[in-house]
Amino acid sequence: MARDGRLRAEGATASLAAPLPKAGGQADTPAGDASRGKALVESSSCFDCHRIGNRGSRLGPDLSDIGNRRTPNRLQQAMVAPDEEILPENRFVRFVTRDGATITGRLLNQDAISVQLINPKEELKSYLRANLREYSIVDKGLMPSVQDKLTGQQVADIVTYLSSLK
Repeated sequence: MARDGRLRAEGATASLAAPLPKAGGQADTPAGDASRGKALVESSSCFDCHRIGNRGSRLGPDLSDIGNRRTPNRLQQAMVAPDEEILPENRFVRFVTRDGATITGRLLNQDAISVQLINPKEELKSYLRANLREYSIVDKGLMPSVQDKLTGQQVADIVTYLSSLK
């Protein structure tokens, strides 16, 4: 998914409504097709932040084995409402240095003396806390919601593809 909040995918014209729960708590979700989901992931900007195998960025979570770590329901939720659950290892920090530069990146490590992060160019950086004027952990993730950008079928296709990654 793109860092600029846009997802580029062909045919993404219909609105995605949250599935309505059926009796018994099951969601009414269309069956997905992994090959269509893979094509959507590859044609969009998912690789700007995510990595699958040897392709993509290390800025966001690695999805190479996401099917082992997340259920299909959690994958769908992460796409539709990505800010509801941000794991600590996926938190971003934003700070301003003493010389006025604003820095944003995924937090890798921090201690009383320094902060280490990976920036959007995938560079590992370390900053001394003494050289920081402002420091904050970003409340929201950088992944945009696919709500109103993809159809329910397209989301199901991507979820089916991601679920197959083990």
